[in-house]
Amino acid sequence: MCMSARGRSVPFLSMLAAVAALLVPMTATGARAAAACIPSGTDAAINAALTGSGSAAVLCPGAVFTLSNSIRFTAPNQRIETQGLPTDDSRATLKLSGSLTTAINGTDQSGVTVQNIQIDGGRPSLGRLDGGALMEMGASGTGQTVQNVYAHDTRSWSTLHFIEGAVTNSTPACQGAKILNNTIGPAGTDTPSGTWADGISLACGNSTVQGNTVQDATDGGIVIFGAPGSSVKNNTITARTRTLLGGINLVDYAPMNGNYTGTTVTGNTVDAQSAFIKVGIAMGPQVWGCGTGTNYGASVTGNTLRGAHMGYGYAVNGVRDWTVTGNADSSTHVGTPNAGCGGTVSAPGRFQVQSATSSTLQPEFTSAQLTYVLGVAEHPPTGQVISLRAHADNQYVTADNGGASPLIANRTAIGSWEQFDLIDQGGGAIALRAHANNQYVTADNGGASPLIANRTAIGSWETFALVHNADGSVSLRANANNEYVTAENAGASALIANRTAIGPWEEFDLIQD
Repeated sequence: MCMSARGRSVPFLSMLAAVAALLVPMTATGARAAAACIPSGTDAAINAALTGSGSAAVLCPGAVFTLSNSIRFTAPNQRIETQGLPTDDSRATLKLSGSLTTAINGTDQSGVTVQNIQIDGGRPSLGRLDGGALMEMGASGTGQTVQNVYAHDTRSWSTLHFIEGAVTNSTPACQGAKILNNTIGPAGTDTPSGTWADGISLACGNSTVQGNTVQDATDGGIVIFGAPGSSVKNNTITARTRTLLGGINLVDYAPMNGNYTGTTVTGNTVDAQSAFIKVGIAMGPQVWGCGTGTNYGASVTGNTLRGAHMGYGYAVNGVRDWTVTGNADSSTHVGTPNAGCGGTVSAPGRFQVQSATSSTLQPEFTSAQLTYVLGVAEHPPTGQVISLRAHADNQYVTADNGGASPLIANRTAIGSWEQFDLIDQGGGAIALRAHANNQYVTADNGGASPLIANRTAIGSWETFALVHNADGSVSLRANANNEYVTAENAGASALIANRTAIGPWEEFDLIQD
């Protein structure tokens, strides 16, 4: 056998060289080469890296990418991540520009992953636009993962949307999503103009939403669109600076035709820390709106509500075969309700139900009117303090007996029972809130009964047209029946809306207190 000068055989040296080659990283062109990270730039370099099944766009720590186009997954099992998978501010950042609303589009590609990056929607500087969510995932894609992502200031309706894809027999094409340990928000603005936004919007079946923190979303913290078989577990939703409509919402009948079978909501915390949450956990379509439909099959167990600014707690209306047990509520419930779809809405409370067929509810639940509760406001509307002096007898209108009796013009001086907040409803319409009991004056029984201050919300019967007369007095025309309020029997009887024309008994001096 031929020997080398060092006494080793040539075959043995060749074997050592081969082993050494396995231990040394290969060049960027080799099959096992360490992936070079992508430095700061635009969407072009990231999209260029996503060229085949299993390919990765590995972004350099601290890199910033300005996007004019969405990052688009083009094949299964691709991924976008920051090199080394950091979980702090060294994660690479994607920033929207121009008219873009979607930073990452992963629809229709199975097994793709978005992890350990930051996404800035730029809404404060770029403004709101209609369009796709900040991240659009799902559809026909299955087994997708979004984890350890910080995403905020979406320009559109949602931050992270897992769309359902085709729905067959009330089951979505999208299955097996994992939404883990992300930080989401802020999202949207809490103005009345409807520019709210969700944190997480899930319509993908048999999925896991776990360990996420959603802060200062404004529409729904986590919104579940059926998502049958999914687990929403150990997430925290917090309102700090913006009003949130719903912490966790199981209210949408579409697109799964009410199918929430096997969907579990467990161990989550909804915290009205320093801003108002209108509903902690909302269950059933009628909590949210005026439509029909019944959601079925979900289980809501072991969750916690807390904070000093909670409206409705666990609110149920429009479900069947539903379970709500073992939940806790240490929050303070506040807010003034407004009129719903089926009459005056009940005041906010901890555990309230209107309709839950064939369901198991924990014993704290009480019956309530909960058809469209989103009119609730943390603080009652402000109004000008006024009193009314009837021309019929020159005496002041009072919410007699502390508001327990009908309004009548029989007082010679103004005290708290004779004071009302005049609340502008727009278009010449007003409402009156009695200082006697802080409740709204209603033309009860559709105007057939005397006026009385016993309503907690403003609806049709609590709305009046304020008519200014030529002599400087005012008259009130009830929206309940379109008739004028009169100090009946020359003021000796209670006020009632039953006159078709204005005379002295229907005239009042409006006195600003």
